[in-house]
Amino acid sequence: MTHQASSQSGFTLTETLVALFILSILAVAGGNLLLRATQAGKQVRDREAVIRTLDIAQAFIRDDLEAMVARGSIPEDGFGEPVSLVGGRTNQTDALLRFVRNGWINPNRVIPRSGLQTIRYELTEDGELVRAAYLRPDPTPNTNVARRVLLDHVETVDLVFWRNGQPSAYWEGRIAPPDNVLPDLIDMRIALEDGRVLTISGLVGGLPS
Repeated sequence: MTHQASSQSGFTLTETLVALFILSILAVAGGNLLLRATQAGKQVRDREAVIRTLDIAQAFIRDDLEAMVARGSIPEDGFGEPVSLVGGRTNQTDALLRFVRNGWINPNRVIPRSGLQTIRYELTEDGELVRAAYLRPDPTPNTNVARRVLLDHVETVDLVFWRNGQPSAYWEGRIAPPDNVLPDLIDMRIALEDGRVLTISGLVGGLPS
């Protein structure tokens, strides 16, 4: 009776090392793919957040401009004559824009106040575009104000006021003719620190309701 030599099963050391090398390559490749997918997802979320912030800022600005009224408002310090819209390259205000708007919702007149309020747009030294809404059209230093940062990392804000097709770099509205009018359109050019430029054009409202 002959005995057949049994063959040894298993992997040699060389085969094992080759397999481990291939697995390590696959693991590194998979890790890189996962890292790229994670980074791409974060970039998409960051981009969506930026777009959402820009959309909100544009909505606030356009809504305020459309609700603007040609109503005089006493300066916050209580001194000086009432002014309506002032802004741009003027020394009549330290804000980018200052004006009165209507449309402040007061359901069932729960609070005895007007539907008008004074709005200021300010550019801080830290590069924040701030919307300040005073709770009455003739604010005093003690008037409550709601401030909201619409955009940050803002480098400059330039304004152009259009009236009858003619542009102006400033506007100084008064309550007496002929300066008791509003522009037809306001262009706001916002330059961000990263080089992007956002231009918002808003139609201006009219007389208070």
